[in-house]
Amino acid sequence: MKNVLFISLIMMALSISTNAQEERNYNVSIESRNLSIKYAIQADKIIDKGLVKESFPIITKAILTDSTQRKSYDILYRACLVGQNYNDSLMRYFFIAKRIFDADDEICYKIAELYKMRKEYKKSIKHYSKAIELIDSKEEKSKLTLQYYSGRAYCYVMTNMYKQAIPDYTVYLNENPDDAVILTNRGVCYQNDNNKEKAIADWKKASSLGNSTAKAYLNRITRK
Repeated sequence: MKNVLFISLIMMALSISTNAQEERNYNVSIESRNLSIKYAIQADKIIDKGLVKESFPIITKAILTDSTQRKSYDILYRACLVGQNYNDSLMRYFFIAKRIFDADDEICYKIAELYKMRKEYKKSIKHYSKAIELIDSKEEKSKLTLQYYSGRAYCYVMTNMYKQAIPDYTVYLNENPDDAVILTNRGVCYQNDNNKEKAIADWKKASSLGNSTAKAYLNRITRK
C-alpha cells in the first residue's frame, strides 16, 4: 500500500454488554498517528502557557484523529484538572479510553477522580473500585494505587459510608502511617462507627503530627 502503513492494535477486552471476551482490532494509518501526536504535543504546550480553554479543541482533535494514543488522555485529564472542567462532553472521551484500554486501572482512576470533582460520589466509588480490581490482578502496581484507596475512602465518607471507608484508609496508612490528614479522617470514621477508642488513638497520633483538626476532635471527645 503506497505511503500508508497500517498499525494493527489487537487487544482482548471485556464486552460492555456481556462477560464474553472479544478481540478488537484498531487500524490506524501512520499519517493519522503522527498527526494525533502533533496535536497532543501542541495542546500540552498550550496548557503550559496557561491557555487551558484553548487546549480542549486541540486535544479532543488528537483523540478523534487517533483514539488509540494513550498519552492524549493523560493530557486531556491534566487540562480538565487545571481548567476545572469536568463536563459530559469531555467525560465521554475517557469512556472511549476505558473501552479501548479495558485493563488500564489508571483510566478508571481518572474517571473516578473526575466524578469526585463533580461531587458524584457513588459513580466515583464505582470507578475507584474497578481501578482497585484491575490493579489487584497485576504484579506491578501503579504509583497511584494508594490514591485509589484514599480516593474511594473519601467518597465513602461523603456518602456517610464510614464503615466501608475504614479498610481503605487502613490500606493507605499501612504505607503512609504518618499522614495526619488520613489519620484524622479515619478517626472520624471510627467515631461514626461507634469505636471511640480507635478514633481517639488516630486523633492523638494526628495531633502529635501537628494536625489542628484532629486536636479539636480530640478535645471535644475527651470533654464528653
